[in-house]
Amino acid sequence: MNESSGYTYLFLDSLEGMARSALAVLPRLLAAVFILLVGWLIARLLARGLARVLRATRFDRLAERSGITDLLHKASVQDSASVLLGRLLYYLLMLIVVITAADTVGWTAVSTEISKLLAYLPRLLSALIFFVVGFYIATFIRDVIRGATSSLGISAGRIVSSVVYYLLLVIVTLTALEQGGVDTSIITSNMLVIVGAIMLAAAIAYGLASRHVLTNILAGYFTRRTVRVGQLVEVDGQRGRITAMSGLSITLQVSPTETLILPTQLFITHPVLVVEDPAA
Repeated sequence: MNESSGYTYLFLDSLEGMARSALAVLPRLLAAVFILLVGWLIARLLARGLARVLRATRFDRLAERSGITDLLHKASVQDSASVLLGRLLYYLLMLIVVITAADTVGWTAVSTEISKLLAYLPRLLSALIFFVVGFYIATFIRDVIRGATSSLGISAGRIVSSVVYYLLLVIVTLTALEQGGVDTSIITSNMLVIVGAIMLAAAIAYGLASRHVLTNILAGYFTRRTVRVGQLVEVDGQRGRITAMSGLSITLQVSPTETLILPTQLFITHPVLVVEDPAA
């Protein structure tokens, strides 16, 4: 009987301790709930007010002209820039409200982690701004290169502008990630190896493809010392009078109605017979 009374007393004592703890925490819980409700209401009012002020100042039109709206649509964001900034303010205020409520209850671990998130947000925002600005700069440079090469009649201008654009975009992305606190050393090393390999392959391919052109250019430089316009020459079984010379070819008038254009390298690799030289 005494043992049963002891267990009953222990159980009642535990219930009493739990009741005292609940009563001690209850005011803080009620205060936290009150802070959450009031903070939620204030955050909604301020967010709506900011969106209305931005719409009244025609911020959405400015965002549309600067291309921010198109960028948001590409990212599957259908809200306007003013509404988006209003929501951003709302979530920032709610994070502050949650920190205050957690401190009121005594949940220091929750408030500490959210405080770290708030401290990281400016860094993340600066990284996003850097990426957007860099994206527009890369697009501008691509359009300038494309327009310049098109006006000069360079057929490979679109390819060159695209290569420059994507190279700049990769650099901007890596810099933005580093600004956001992401360790990009491994990615940067790999990208340098990949870009170096691509540039080396492109240089080798271009060199192999243009070796005949370079041969003609060098041959044209040395040919100008041996032959001149007006001479009657014979090279590789073709006879004619030189009427024009360029870095890549020499034009022969073989008959009153026929003109023959020969690559300059023939005048280096084949014997040249000067039949008549008016200047001699």
